Formats: sequence, C-alpha cells, structure tokens
Amino acid sequence: MDLLQLEHFLAVVEERTFTRAAERVCRTQPAVSQSIKKLEDEVGVLLLTRTSRDVMPTEAGLLLAGYARQMIGLRSEALQLLRRQIRRTA
Repeated sequence: MDLLQLEHFLAVVEERTFTRAAERVCRTQPAVSQSIKKLEDEVGVLLLTRTSRDVMPTEAGLLLAGYARQMIGLRSEALQLLRRQIRRTA
C-alpha cells in the first residue's frame, strides 16, 4: 500500500466515479482502476462497491478512507514543516 494508491482510492470515494477521480488525480481511468485493484488485492478485501452509476465504499473502504486521510494529511504536514525548515536555514 502506498500513498499514491491511497490518493487514488480517496479520490474515487469522494468523487464516486472512477472517471472524475481520474481527472482529479491527473491519471487515466484505467490507471486509477488498476491502482484500486492492486490496493484491494493487497489488503485482501473489497473496498468499493461498483454499480453502473455509482461507486460506494464498503465498510472496510470507509475504515481505510479515514486512515488514508490521516496518512496523506501527515505527509502534507511533514512536507510543509521541512520546507519551512529549509527556508530558515537557507
């Protein structure tokens, strides 16, 4: 599981379609679908319920979405702090 997969996953959860999620993360729809499939294979559980009109997170997907937001938020926070540190020492 990597942060890129989690970003793709969150985009799908929040946009509720693979197409809009792909546009949001500047990837193709097949690339986002493949990323989600690899993530589901790795965790061993279905994270999204797909219908012809909508994509909804499963119970496990909702649980992972919360952790994914935290992890992505921590990465962003760490990058901001490091950039501030670099500016102070430059």
